[in-house]
Amino acid sequence: MALDLNESAPVMLNSHIRFEGASVLSDNVFQYRYTVLNTDNPDSLVQSGLPLLRETIRSEYGTKPQLRVFKEKNVVVEYVFASEENRIIHSLRVNPEEYK
Repeated sequence: MALDLNESAPVMLNSHIRFEGASVLSDNVFQYRYTVLNTDNPDSLVQSGLPLLRETIRSEYGTKPQLRVFKEKNVVVEYVFASEENRIIHSLRVNPEEYK
């Protein structure tokens, strides 16, 4: 799945968020990496979107058939947001218990 996602990366998702790629890490973690662009306050932009992101993760990973493998394999999903200067703004980890 990470390889498939990375074929189209990087890709702008909206005017502020660019998807950079995905990786499978040790300890059964699937990581998505994003860059926050075109804003003077990337920290605030990310913080304001976190509640919706967490709810979307719970809904999508819990119900979509194409994401069922995450649930079956108890995968931890991690979203990492970085600034244009490559400074980590926020890392959001969602454990399988949260989206089952």
